[in-house]
Amino acid sequence: MLFFILTLGAAVCFAFGNVLAKSGVAKSGEKADFHHPIRFIVSFLTSKRWWTGFSLSALGNVGNYTAMALYNLSLVKPISALNPVLTAIFGRLFLKEPINRRVVTAIVCVLCGLLFASSEVGEDPGVQNIPALCIFVGILLAFAFASHFIFRSPEVGDSITMGTCYGLSDVLYKSLAIDATAKGIELSADELLYWIADVRVWAFAATYLTAFVFTQVAFSRGRALFVIPFSAAIGAVIPILAGALVFAEPFPPTKIVSIALVILGSSLFIASPRQMIQKTLKRNMSHANK
Repeated sequence: MLFFILTLGAAVCFAFGNVLAKSGVAKSGEKADFHHPIRFIVSFLTSKRWWTGFSLSALGNVGNYTAMALYNLSLVKPISALNPVLTAIFGRLFLKEPINRRVVTAIVCVLCGLLFASSEVGEDPGVQNIPALCIFVGILLAFAFASHFIFRSPEVGDSITMGTCYGLSDVLYKSLAIDATAKGIELSADELLYWIADVRVWAFAATYLTAFVFTQVAFSRGRALFVIPFSAAIGAVIPILAGALVFAEPFPPTKIVSIALVILGSSLFIASPRQMIQKTLKRNMSHANK
């Protein structure tokens, strides 16, 4: 029961938080400009809508990090696929946005995947491999920043960097949580120095802050229906891969089916440029007819 309270609660907070944060950044009217970063930062920091979204996302992080400390990554992260599911459902209920067959199929895939995942909640915890962790983080960081040169679209590069860094911050946090659980934590100066000297703490902070910055950049110059599901899919896949490659977590057939359904569903949420253009044209024609 605790597993579902933490993970589902976090998914709800993230869904509302992302929509409100995106709305706050878009309403400010400022685009990300690396030549004038202060103006862009001030624009969304003065938005009440952005702060509401930020607060909800922070609350979601509390549930997310608690769940990751207690359960395997390959169990926790598929639940994050509920983010675009809930975003689509809330959009339909509160904003009257249409849901097409592709989105319905995506919702069904994700929900079926979560049903399979629920059967594995009591599995044995994994054991981490620190050298494998270093290689894993290094390769994916290199890919994230190379994506800005590989892909022509800025929103693709922003979303890849955002999702990758969030995913890696989860992996690093899980590594730290395993060690903290094994050794225990004491309130002392020596304990503080121990964690300050751990490179993983600084790597976690760097990847999380990088993801946070690219989230605001992506929200300012990217489509919400592309950025949110695409980055969420990447952010879920990376910890799942780490569960297999770094933490040696068990992967029975039911979990593999669950992960496959969740990834398939997440990919179906990603709106193509042509779909977004068609939606915009329909909306403009509707306003013109009125």
